[in-house]
Amino acid sequence: MNKKDIKYYIFIVLILTVTIIVEIYKPKPVNWDFTLEQKDKIPYGTYVIFNTLDEVFPGKKTEVNKKTIWEFFKKKDKTLRNVIFISESFDVDKTETAVLLNLAKEGNNIFISAHSFGKSLSDTLRFSTKYSSLYDTVSFLNFYNKNLKRTSPYKYKKFAGLKFFDKTNNSDVELLAFNKDKNPVFFRQKYGDGFFYISCVPEIFTNYAVVTEKNYDFAYKMLSYLPVRETVWDEYYKPFRKINKNSLSYLLSQDSLKDAYFLLILFTLLFAFFTAKRKQRIIPVIKPYKNKTIEFVKTISSLYYKSKNHKDIARKIIIFLNSFIKNKYNVNIIDNESIDIEKLSEQTGINSELLKKLFFYLSKINKLENISENQLAEINRTAEKIYEQAK
Repeated sequence: MNKKDIKYYIFIVLILTVTIIVEIYKPKPVNWDFTLEQKDKIPYGTYVIFNTLDEVFPGKKTEVNKKTIWEFFKKKDKTLRNVIFISESFDVDKTETAVLLNLAKEGNNIFISAHSFGKSLSDTLRFSTKYSSLYDTVSFLNFYNKNLKRTSPYKYKKFAGLKFFDKTNNSDVELLAFNKDKNPVFFRQKYGDGFFYISCVPEIFTNYAVVTEKNYDFAYKMLSYLPVRETVWDEYYKPFRKINKNSLSYLLSQDSLKDAYFLLILFTLLFAFFTAKRKQRIIPVIKPYKNKTIEFVKTISSLYYKSKNHKDIARKIIIFLNSFIKNKYNVNIIDNESIDIEKLSEQTGINSELLKKLFFYLSKINKLENISENQLAEINRTAEKIYEQAK
């Protein structure tokens, strides 16, 4: 290394070191994520309210739920409990809604605070939410109950309660809290032996609202409507809930995600199938060898026939026929004048008249110098009939 360049390397290392130190020790920006999780100490976590629940329900156990509501309660006993959900959007399906309704019917109390609610639950309890006409940066909330109502309303600066309950069409509904426009933001509804407590201002339960705004008692007054009993605090239906990547339970529990998952598998299989088919080397078709014996025989016979040497063709017909009879019956019909035709007919099953005709042509071929086309045809027909009758 050149000694003159060392100072430049030292300067670069110093710059990098200073940069790293500054990044490590510089003030971290405030995390304003709306997590609502009980472990988060950030402004919009619920660490404070969760860790002070023993003041609201003294002497009673608080259990944290990290499963779907039906998974959690399917193994629980019939002990009556409070079930608290604090979420950005509480969108449960029909199965989960049925579980909640059954819990309330048995005498449990269901406390839900969220900005929006799933259609299944809102349609069943017959309520709906609506946005305020003015987007204020400050919210004013208060209770209907004179014992809880404050002379000056609860003021929240950092957020605005942009939603309120537009419709609560049920005779069993009791309005509990309202905003500055006198629109309800918290109500209680009787269902079976239990109650549903529904709120559209989940910010009330955040660390920022409880500590910074100095209106902590509003959140605790809301929870004070619940009886003192064992409580279940939900951590499953949260905005930033961490899904277990090794499990398909959540994915398959959501209709849209389930459809997308199976479509992905289908398209992957189709892609693999068509891609493999397109890239596979073409396998040549190997045609079997043709039996050209018949063509060969036809060609040779055609040559003989066109040469007009009928006598030679007739002699070959007789020679092939003799070879056939000799191999099958051990009888040589050529140059054998002492053959007993009747005995040969009985031995071979060939008509005696046909054999007489054959021997007639045998004697004639040797004597005639030429044979006509008709005579050749007659000799061939006789030979074919002998082949047919030979047993």
